[in-house]
Amino acid sequence: MEKKDLELPKLTGNDRRVLKAILNMKKIPDSDIAKSMNLSLQAIFKIREKLENSGIIQGYMPIIDFKKIGINVLTFIIVRLSSKMWNSFSDDQISERICRAPYVIDAYRVADEKATHILLLAFRDTVQKEKYISELQTKFGEEVRINGIYTFSVDKIITHSPLGLLHEIVDKKEFSPGDLFLNHANK
Repeated sequence: MEKKDLELPKLTGNDRRVLKAILNMKKIPDSDIAKSMNLSLQAIFKIREKLENSGIIQGYMPIIDFKKIGINVLTFIIVRLSSKMWNSFSDDQISERICRAPYVIDAYRVADEKATHILLLAFRDTVQKEKYISELQTKFGEEVRINGIYTFSVDKIITHSPLGLLHEIVDKKEFSPGDLFLNHANK
């Protein structure tokens, strides 16, 4: 059964092929895509422009090797902001403040009784992380409650890519949980 696209832009077969080429090789020149698809350079330019203007492609971002820039520790923190914060600031203002925090590299707004946000922070080492978390707990304890801290080394990152999900959407096919769990993997 084919999935219905809910408010997704209509993509032609060529649109999907160009998007897949971009996903697979971010820096691939349009001329290489054109050659591989037997299309003109102008056609590829128009397709890329369509993907960008529709918001499917919102930008091009470098993938950073954290360790090479001195970042060795990542920490997920699960926080609940107090009613004092919600009475003083709007959701948008809180989001803006979180975006300005230099250690925060990913932030998610969640609706849960124990959490309002899940943040991924990056630090040079555990000393820097401990200092930051301690300051957050002591100076801002009335505003922010930390309900969970999960710290790990950048060496333990298994994947940092949405490519599998994007390929699933572009190819319009579903994957089984068996693809994730090894003892049930298809052979």
